[in-house]
Amino acid sequence: MAATGATFREIIDFADLDGSLATNAPGQSGRPGSPFYGNLTEGWADQEYFPLSFTREAVERNAAYRLRLVPQR
Repeated sequence: MAATGATFREIIDFADLDGSLATNAPGQSGRPGSPFYGNLTEGWADQEYFPLSFTREAVERNAAYRLRLVPQR
């Protein structure tokens, strides 16, 4: 039986929140078939991190896609 640690790790920079980093496995999406479903496994194993953005500017700069939810009337 193998033991594993936490799959979500983050390094928070309280002096510059946009300088914070995170990693997660298996990926950023919980939807099988998404290109982001298992995209972080290898980086997680290699202890690689991605930006953990907080400000609107940083989120816009690091976003790959935008999902816009519009209520139906």
